[in-house]
Amino acid sequence: MEAGKITFARLCYEELLRTKERDSIGLLAEKRLHSVLKRWILDDATCHEKKVPGRDGKPTRFEADILTPTGDIYEIQTGGLYPMRRKVAFYMEETDFRLTVVHPLMGQKWISWMDPATGEVSVRKKSPLHETPLRALGELKPFLDYIGTPRFSYCLPLLEVDEYRLLDGWGRDKKRGSHRYELMPMALLDTFHLQKKEDYLALFPTDAPVEFTAKEFGKLTHLRGYDLYDVLFVFAGLGAVEKCGTKGRAALYRRLI
Repeated sequence: MEAGKITFARLCYEELLRTKERDSIGLLAEKRLHSVLKRWILDDATCHEKKVPGRDGKPTRFEADILTPTGDIYEIQTGGLYPMRRKVAFYMEETDFRLTVVHPLMGQKWISWMDPATGEVSVRKKSPLHETPLRALGELKPFLDYIGTPRFSYCLPLLEVDEYRLLDGWGRDKKRGSHRYELMPMALLDTFHLQKKEDYLALFPTDAPVEFTAKEFGKLTHLRGYDLYDVLFVFAGLGAVEKCGTKGRAALYRRLI
């Protein structure tokens, strides 16, 4: 694990030294993070951005971030996973390749604000927000049928990042609706590999009561909105919870593990 952290730090440093042309606000940031993760998984450019054939051996329109000679596909998605649903379905249903979806989590984020007119940058501050493997579980809602199957796995690198945002939004401080200028990966804090059904079920909070509402589960896990209900949906699909009635006007869930 420590060797992986050292490699990741080296790749971050090398990526910072590279000069890249900015196509649009925010695009460079995603490319930089994507590039570091791709090299961290397999630092061999001959295996990057490869067309994926179907079972008949014919090329298709789908291109994998990484396709190894041993038949492993790695797809890196820094945003939500829903846009990947057709590609994932193709890999799982029309090929025999093993698929690992890599979804980085911002475990520790530092934010600096930049004046777009002067280029002046504020002193960076630690963001109170951070992402967790439990929240990331809800991203698998479109792929519930593949969870726990031998050819599908989920990799969650927990990262420390520096984020630079432009003061180009609205409001008195110009922060609302602002654009990200740069997102620089700095360090790998941890890595979570989920493959067997038990790996996913291990994310279920052990201190959850036998019965609870979504609101109560949200207070316990600090999840809310779509994240909360997507996680409950996945846990229900895995057999960890079931609906068992109502409590007032709210649906009541029962834990089964």
